[in-house]
Order: sequence, then C-alpha cells, then structure tokens
Amino acid sequence: MRSLLLLLVFALSTGRLLSADEPQIELYEAPTHIGQSVTVSGLVVVVFVNKYGNAFINFGDKYPNQTFTGLIPAGTPLASDSSLQELQGKTVKITGVIELNRGKPEMKITSKDQIVSE
Repeated sequence: MRSLLLLLVFALSTGRLLSADEPQIELYEAPTHIGQSVTVSGLVVVVFVNKYGNAFINFGDKYPNQTFTGLIPAGTPLASDSSLQELQGKTVKITGVIELNRGKPEMKITSKDQIVSE
C-alpha cells in the first residue's frame, strides 16, 4: 500500500501518470498520432538552441528535413541544460503529446523525465 501511495505521489508531482498502455512508436509513425500521448523512439541527429533560447532535438535529419522534433521552450531549466548535446548520435525516447508544427510532428518537453537515452 505504501509503495502504491509513493508511486501516486511521484506521478502527481511530475504531472504525469505512468501508463503501461501508452503506445511506443517509431519516428515515421508520429504523423499518424497527432494529439495523442505516446513515446517516440529514434536517432537524434542534432540538438540546437536558437537565438530565442528554445532547444530543438531533431530526429531523423537536420532542420528543415527532420522527421520529428522535441521542443524545449526557452525559460525552462531544461532548455539551457548543456547535457542535451550528449543526446546527438544516440537513440532516444521522448514521451508526451504529439502536435503538428508547420506540417511536422513535434512534442513539447518540459521535464527531463520525458527523455530517456538508450
């Protein structure tokens, strides 16, 4: 009972409930899951921070030909985290809701627990 309570407290404090039913998909499947909460897995080609402080984790290819993007908004502690550069060249899983931005699938990342490097 205590471990269940601790898990619930953790899930509520991170803003996410862990779910075994959450689909895990590959990069190329992202456009068919717009508006859904999923875990996307793929190769990170480049991590880039623009002049406004937004960080972009591009999968599949460099901008503007990326297959999928993880967006970390400026002003969040994660956007200025230098360890993000270590994701380049690695297979990474990110979890969240897929949105469409300029015709490309994208996921907003607001917490480090949304990113898992394999």
